[in-house]
Amino acid sequence: MRIALVGPFSGATLASAFTFADGSTPLPPGYPGAPLMSTLAKALVERGHEVAAISTCYSSPVADLEPFRHWAGRGIDVYFCPQRPRSFRSADGRRGRALDFFQFERDCLRAAIDHFAPDFIHAHWTYEFVWAALDSGVPMLATAHDSPGKVLRYMPNLYRLVRYLMARRVIRRCTNLTAVSPDLERDIRAWAPAPITVVANPISRQILDAPGCVPQAFQSRTLVMVLNGWVDLKNGATALQAFQLARRLDPSLKLVCFGADFQQGGPAQQWAASKGLTAGVEFRGPTPHPSILEQLRASMALLHPSRLEACSMSIGEAMSVGLPAIAGRRTGGVAWQLDEGRAGVLVEIDDAKAMADAVVALGRDRERWQALSTAARARARQLFSLDALVDRYCALYRQVTQQAQVARAPALAS
Repeated sequence: MRIALVGPFSGATLASAFTFADGSTPLPPGYPGAPLMSTLAKALVERGHEVAAISTCYSSPVADLEPFRHWAGRGIDVYFCPQRPRSFRSADGRRGRALDFFQFERDCLRAAIDHFAPDFIHAHWTYEFVWAALDSGVPMLATAHDSPGKVLRYMPNLYRLVRYLMARRVIRRCTNLTAVSPDLERDIRAWAPAPITVVANPISRQILDAPGCVPQAFQSRTLVMVLNGWVDLKNGATALQAFQLARRLDPSLKLVCFGADFQQGGPAQQWAASKGLTAGVEFRGPTPHPSILEQLRASMALLHPSRLEACSMSIGEAMSVGLPAIAGRRTGGVAWQLDEGRAGVLVEIDDAKAMADAVVALGRDRERWQALSTAARARARQLFSLDALVDRYCALYRQVTQQAQVARAPALAS
């Protein structure tokens, strides 16, 4: 089957997963972060499908990609389309992308889809990617990864209002839709015209099968925080306050921060310095994914203060290596991921003292830490097994394709 995966791909993770005919031509950066989409693409290629990874890139000049650039790889074709650099203001003679609901980006994605001519599309994130796939007329499955209403509530600005309106319009057209957690399914079910299937985010075999935390991890007294963005939604400020409260009781504690805005000299570090909250904290910022995984395996706990997550990849990867996570009791799909506290520590993440107390208590109880580590690895294999989730997706691909064939039959007969 020719399958187009339409969504936010990282050029680096595609380049590391596949061999391309033009090895001298680097792929555009695309979207940073965990290799979720590339993991799914590689798994489908391994099963004998012809796959296209179709995405946009906001850090490359529009003229360099318009309407798309195409790379042919072994078992995969890669398409990167342009994304206008600004949301509302004009740039390079083009108006902001939010003013026309990403029409230019959707047209470019459609051109890439038409060029590949897939039998089936699996589109991710219920905004421009799914919208373009729906407009193509090709049988498709959409996967929702976030709750537009909750995002708007935590980030009440005009751009998020536009995204919310896009998602409402898109989801109402999705007759075949999955959500990455039960919590997200509940959030969007009223908008969807048909039942939504819950399928968690897959994690690669390389991570799930890798050795767990090193024996010295508990004694390291090191916490890890992986957040992208110094915004209220991510709640980094409360976590930095909580860490200093915990450090008063256990001065040996350390905190390593990864992600956009958490680099040395970045917004998070500057804010922490202004509040006197930098003791024991290392700000590493955006970091290659393998280095983050290495740090997870060598640490005592993942501190995850985010106020909104549907199916957190950071928590999922920490669970996969047996690193206990301390995360929000009321944060979207987190309680489900952590098996209602049996595979991690659930706290009130808006209460710095509660987070601090959870850190200190876990650091003083090696037996509990080991039990949570074991439970987290088992839960990760239950929820995030790549082979099992790809089986589910492929079954849905076949089901949707058959439905489309049945729907076309009367028209062909007439």
